[in-house]
Amino acid sequence: QRIATLTEQISYMAYKDPLEELLIMQCALTALRLDVLVNNPKLTTIDLTRNRIRQLFPITTPPKNKLSVTFLSLAANQLERLDMSMFAFMPDLERFDVRGNRIVRFEATSPFDTRNLTFSELRSIYLDDNALTELPTHWGKLPKLIYLGFDRNYLKRVDMSFFGKFPTLTAIFICENNVESIRTSTPITMPELDIMLFESNQIVSVNFTGCNFPKMNLISFMNNRLTTIPPLFQRFPESRLTMEGNPIKCSSMTALKSRIVDFRLRVTTGSTQSDCPTTSSIVLDQDQLACCDA
Repeated sequence: QRIATLTEQISYMAYKDPLEELLIMQCALTALRLDVLVNNPKLTTIDLTRNRIRQLFPITTPPKNKLSVTFLSLAANQLERLDMSMFAFMPDLERFDVRGNRIVRFEATSPFDTRNLTFSELRSIYLDDNALTELPTHWGKLPKLIYLGFDRNYLKRVDMSFFGKFPTLTAIFICENNVESIRTSTPITMPELDIMLFESNQIVSVNFTGCNFPKMNLISFMNNRLTTIPPLFQRFPESRLTMEGNPIKCSSMTALKSRIVDFRLRVTTGSTQSDCPTTSSIVLDQDQLACCDA
């Protein structure tokens, strides 16, 4: 009854005066029929954060005019599967937030051919705090995407070649997953990529061979299981690398001591050996040690 009442209310409001913003938060909404949005061509903001939405019903009749929505949030609901093709009538969408759901499958498929599905203005997608076990494969076209976040999912492996389909990306965040390895199956060039965070995973191996990221600024592997420092400075000479919270071997750290001193490489440090969570250390200066394993 609440859903029916909500549908009637939105339709009534649209009839009286087309909506520009729709904010329904912390309610008992369990489903959303996208048809109710069609009569609101001026709608730019839809925020449905912290409801109980488990199901989205697609539009049944293509709208005469596309919606003007630029921000859509379905964060903190109960969605398990999400098909981006449902939002094809929102060509101006810039930010899409589905953090804090139960999403195990994210795609852009039926009823449209993904080659023809384009979100020409979409700049950021937030998929944090879901249940993804692998990187989604079907996305449609996202020619302006700059931010992609997968924090706190269940990813185990990352193939950097996946991101080659988004050459405009500037930031990739995959923190607090179960990632064990990073590799690159086919060469990619990402001219704008500036930051990558892979913090608090289980990473033991990294291979960026085949990656061309000319603007790479910061890469963080903080709190992983790496025992050697990946040879990234040769590939990304202007970048900064964060390795704090890894059991790095002293021999690997010693070879890059100058990078630590120049603040290009961040590692776990202490004033004395007792400050270190590792078995040994190397001297950086009279006041500071870099913690490492013998």
